[in-house]
Amino acid sequence: MSRLAVLFIYIFSLFFAGCLLAYPAYLIIDADFERIVSRSVLLCAVLLFYPALKALKIKSLAEIGLSTQSPVSTLSKAWGLGVAMLIPISFFYIFCGFRFWEPLAPSLLDPTVTVFTAIVSGLLVGLIEETILRGFLQSQLNKLMTIVLSVIIVNVIYSSVHFLQPPDNFTLTTIHWYSGFTLLAAAFSSLLQFELFWDSWLALFLAGVFLSIVRIRSNLVWCIGIHAGWVAHLKVFKSFTDRNNEASCMTYASDYDNYTGEFSAIWLASLLIIWGIIELIRRKRPGV
Repeated sequence: MSRLAVLFIYIFSLFFAGCLLAYPAYLIIDADFERIVSRSVLLCAVLLFYPALKALKIKSLAEIGLSTQSPVSTLSKAWGLGVAMLIPISFFYIFCGFRFWEPLAPSLLDPTVTVFTAIVSGLLVGLIEETILRGFLQSQLNKLMTIVLSVIIVNVIYSSVHFLQPPDNFTLTTIHWYSGFTLLAAAFSSLLQFELFWDSWLALFLAGVFLSIVRIRSNLVWCIGIHAGWVAHLKVFKSFTDRNNEASCMTYASDYDNYTGEFSAIWLASLLIIWGIIELIRRKRPGV
C-alpha cells in the first residue's frame, strides 16, 4: 500500500470510527454529545496511530522525531520558551484594557489546581497533536512532496481542525447511531464561514508553521514542549483574567477564544520574519 493511501485511510478512519464510537459512549456517559464526538475522534486518532506506523514500516518513534536524548531537559526548556512567547500578547491585552485581572480566590488551592491542570493539559495536548501532526504526518508528507508544501498542508489541517464546530443554531433533538456523522457534516460546513474566524485561523496557522520549522530544525520534543507551554499559558491567563466587552481594542482578538486573532497573528508573523532574518545572517557568515 502506498504511503499516501495509508495517510488517507488513517485520517478517514479516525473520523469514521470516532463518529461510530460516539453513540455507545453517549449511552454510557452523561455528557454533551458534541464533546463526546470530539473526544471519540481524538481517542481513535491515538488508537489507530500504532497500526498506521506499522503499515508504513516505521519501527521506532525516533523515525518521527521523538529523540531519547535528554527529553526532560529539552521538554522543560521548550515549555519555558512556549510560555514566554505569549507573554507580549497577554501584556498587550492587559495594557489596552481588553482583559483585566480577576481577584484570586481566598484559598491558594484553586490557583494551584488551575496551574497544575493547565500544565498537565498542555503536555497531553502537545504530546498528542505534535506526535500525530508534525511527527507522523509531516514526516511522511516530506517524503511525498516538497517541505514547503508539506508544511502548508499540515498546518492548514492543524488550524482548520480547531474550527470543526457545528453552527450555533445546529441542534440534535434525538441522538441516533448516525448522529456523529450528522454533527461532523455540520462541523465541516461551518468551515465555509471563513470570514467569521479568519483572524484566529491565521494566527493558528502561523503558530503551526513555527512548530513545523522547529520540527525541521530540531526534534519533536521541542515542538511538544513549546505547544504545551502555549496551552498552559492560555489556560492560566484566561482563568485569572476576564474579557472587557467595552474595550476599544477588542477587535484584535477573535470571539473564537478571546485570545488568538489579529494581534497574535501579527506577533507570530514578526517572530517568523525575525527568525528568517537571523538564519539568513547566520548562513552568510564564513564557515557556517
